[in-house]
Amino acid sequence: MNARFDRRFQHVAHYGQTSLESQEFTGRVPANFTFNSPVGLCMDRHQQVWVCDTGNNRVVVLDRSLTRILRILHCPDPGGSGDGAIDFRMPFHVCPHPEMDRVYISDMGNSRIVAMDYAAGRFEFAFAFGNRKGKGFEPLQDPNGITVVANRSGGGYSIYVNDEFFHTPTEPIRNRCVRFDETGAYVEDFRTLIDPDGSRHDLYWPQGLSSDARGNLYIANTGSYEILKCAAGEPIGPDYSVAAKTPLISHQFGQPTGIGMLNIMRDVNVIGDHVFVPDHVANTISVYTLDGEELSPIQGLRPAWNHGAEPVHSLTDPLYYTLEDEALVSPYVICQGEAADIFLVSEPFTSRIIKLRIDNLGKPDCQATLTAAVGGRRDQPGRRGRDPQFNCVTSVLGLQRRPQHDASAAAVSPAELPDYLRYNPIQRGYMNLGKTLAEQYDFWFGGWMRSLLQASHAADRAAGFHLNVDAGNWQFKGYREKDRRFEAAGSPSRGYFLPGNLAMAVYHPRVPLFGQICPGTPIVLVGNFNLGMVSMYQLDPLGRLINYGLPFGIQGDGDGCLSGPQGMVVSDDGEVFIVDALNNRMSKWQLLQTGQVVFIRNFVWQCAHLAGEDKPIFTPTDVALDAQGRLFVTDQFNNRICVFDRHGNSLWCYGRQGYWEEGEADGEKFMLPTSLAIDGERLILNDLVNRALKIFRIGADALHFEGGISLFKLPQDKGGVWMPFFMHAQDGQVSIADSTYNIVQVFEY
Repeated sequence: MNARFDRRFQHVAHYGQTSLESQEFTGRVPANFTFNSPVGLCMDRHQQVWVCDTGNNRVVVLDRSLTRILRILHCPDPGGSGDGAIDFRMPFHVCPHPEMDRVYISDMGNSRIVAMDYAAGRFEFAFAFGNRKGKGFEPLQDPNGITVVANRSGGGYSIYVNDEFFHTPTEPIRNRCVRFDETGAYVEDFRTLIDPDGSRHDLYWPQGLSSDARGNLYIANTGSYEILKCAAGEPIGPDYSVAAKTPLISHQFGQPTGIGMLNIMRDVNVIGDHVFVPDHVANTISVYTLDGEELSPIQGLRPAWNHGAEPVHSLTDPLYYTLEDEALVSPYVICQGEAADIFLVSEPFTSRIIKLRIDNLGKPDCQATLTAAVGGRRDQPGRRGRDPQFNCVTSVLGLQRRPQHDASAAAVSPAELPDYLRYNPIQRGYMNLGKTLAEQYDFWFGGWMRSLLQASHAADRAAGFHLNVDAGNWQFKGYREKDRRFEAAGSPSRGYFLPGNLAMAVYHPRVPLFGQICPGTPIVLVGNFNLGMVSMYQLDPLGRLINYGLPFGIQGDGDGCLSGPQGMVVSDDGEVFIVDALNNRMSKWQLLQTGQVVFIRNFVWQCAHLAGEDKPIFTPTDVALDAQGRLFVTDQFNNRICVFDRHGNSLWCYGRQGYWEEGEADGEKFMLPTSLAIDGERLILNDLVNRALKIFRIGADALHFEGGISLFKLPQDKGGVWMPFFMHAQDGQVSIADSTYNIVQVFEY
């Protein structure tokens, strides 16, 4: 690596419980059994159910009733034959062969396809392919969707694989779909489909892949938010293009805005004469005919089954189970079950597999009845020295005080406050009274409360304390660091926590706030993506988080409204900057000494050299504040970081679209930058599609790349990530929440 870019990240630790069962486990599904973001599934010719337990890096085979585990495959070839003893790393999709007792599994983290043979009680590694360079073939980079199609000539079958993030120096953006024969030998690949009218459809992050009995491919072209349909085996031109004889667009949807949008279309499944597109409408499976006619979707469940008593670890469990039994929750894959009206569905967010009986499929009176499910809520407490579980951990925050900024540079001007505060004598009197009472309370009781906090050792424990939003379990979980080790601190909250909470920010007031029990301790702000509001918490004398004041914000798009709030940051003087993601803007608020939070203004990135329709839509996801009071915002779909002053004026931007490889100098190449954090004069970036952590030195009008690390294909115990979300950086250490591996990774730099 060039010496200029040699600043490295060193993996320190990770925390959060993954799987408990060994590869040798078979038998009845344990009562405490949990998956970890399962994605692909299928039912084979013997009616065995194969589940890609992606977050646990394993494949679980169950009987058709979903009550018995037949095999757990961590390493598909433990004997070392064939491709060698290589553990699964993010097995993503599984597809059965139509005529053989064989399934094909896309082993994404190992850049290969694994073929497994099976018989009654026997599961054997057959071979692996796609991960070696061949004549005219570059190895698979990120194999995702997979399907098996009968050759039109009548000579066996072909295996098609979507290589989601494939790129080379000569192909920097287009991705590809690769064709292999049944032995795994490379045949050809294509990267563009051309409509009869001449319009081009480049493959851009193709994920799901399926086929029908007529020999047509259906491609979930996720980056372009469309389903493409084309005949398999069509001639491929010199530009890796296929000229289609019939229109290609089967279904096309509007581009989502913001990573928090749950209706990102990731998969397509063809079953008989129906095409299923899970979750392009949130918590729904859309249904179409093979010719593209839209039918009635599958939405909602009838819980007509008896699963017996379910474990209750928290007060929210009964409500959680009720919602689970009555709604589809971000479905990913649907496949055929043992009968024509029986289907299996994976729900990575709830980490379970469900079985449905669907009556009147595609008709207005279509109804889905839940008949079985496997995979419990991921809220197992820590046992035998193991960490407790996360269920979609979205953000991590440290409560330590940072070096404070210059007050004269960051203080809010009274002119920025709304008129109803500036000129309302009642409000002005209340503000003065609140200040006086806060000062009096601090004088008489503040020292006593701080002494209680110290006596309970809560103040000491706050040093190295990491607060995590366990979003899927509707609670906070705390971890404390000691000697580069993390130990669970349980749930530190005694206030309300609302489903939909995502991001956090910490505020250390310069002066005591009215109603603050322990003056001098921080206030924690938590944004709720679903409700468009922000809640606040304070520390009590035992070091627990309890509610402070009233939530602020309301769902909507007017001034003082929020829609899909994501990242946020608070200045030392109580300026609150919130990513108003679904409104495509930033929102500025002010936290007053009375505990009130008032709206100041909205702002967006202004491109001085562009006008009208040429201006790209601003797509913010996260925000951080540097020592000069400048705001750094990830503009995700424009692949850049936008920099504002604290009044919302646009200053400069940095970054451009492109794939980045570890060791390369062009760190300004971004692919969906999602979150960032600032530690002194350093900015750390989560470059999502590149699955990279990058570090920059902050300059006057630019960022200066210093180094980075690719994390996607590393083992979890070496720092591997799947879907990193919000992070926290301080004192040369960064912690990043992985919302689908359900762990938090910690690095030093």
